[in-house]
Amino acid sequence: MRNRVLATAALAAATLFAAACDGGSATAPRDGHLTRAEALALSHATFGVGSSFAGGGVPGGARGARILAANGSSTFTFSFDTSAPCPSGGSVGLKGSLGGGFDAVASVGEVTANVTVAHAGCKVATDQGGVFTLNGDPDIIVGLAATSGPNGLTGFHLTETGAFTWDRGDGNSGRCTVAVTADLVAGTQNVALSGSFCGFPVDGVIEHVGS
Repeated sequence: MRNRVLATAALAAATLFAAACDGGSATAPRDGHLTRAEALALSHATFGVGSSFAGGGVPGGARGARILAANGSSTFTFSFDTSAPCPSGGSVGLKGSLGGGFDAVASVGEVTANVTVAHAGCKVATDQGGVFTLNGDPDIIVGLAATSGPNGLTGFHLTETGAFTWDRGDGNSGRCTVAVTADLVAGTQNVALSGSFCGFPVDGVIEHVGS
C-alpha cells in the first residue's frame, strides 16, 4: 500500500509537471524569448524529480527508517541530499525529505515530501533539437501532501516555487520563475492547477489523476 500511494502521488505530480505550461499562445515568445513549446520542454526537464520518485521511491543514498506494526500498518521517513547527472551533461541536486504511512486493513495511505531541486549546468535537449543549459536561481522547491484510499486519491496538494536560468547557446538566455499550485477537486479524481511557469499562465484541470 505504501508503494501504491507513493507511486500514485508521484505519478500525479509528474503528470502535473508535464502539463504545467500547457496553455497560452503557441508561438508568442515569453520570458526571454521562450516559446510555449520550449517552456513545455523545460517543464519536463525541471520536474523530472517527480518521475524519479514514481520509479524508484526515493533518491539513491537516502537515509531513513520504516516501522512495521503487527497489524500490517507502516510508517516511513527518508532524508536525502544527493545529485544526479543530467542526460546531456551537468547535474541536478536533490535535497529534502519524504515521509508517510499506510494501513493495510483500511487500504489508506499518505505521503508528504519537501524537495529542493537545484540545477547545475544541467543540459537539456528539447524536441525541437536545441540544447538548453539550466542553473538554479537559486532553486525550485517542491512540496507535496497526498492521501489515498481504496478508490484512489482522497487528498492532493502540490506547490512548486522558485526560479532557474536557461541558456540556449546561441546568445539567447533568460530566467524563468515558477509559482504553481495543484489541488484535488473535492469529490473527484481531478486536480486543478493555478499559477505561472516561465511567464505562461497555469490554469486548468487534469482529469482522473489518481484513478
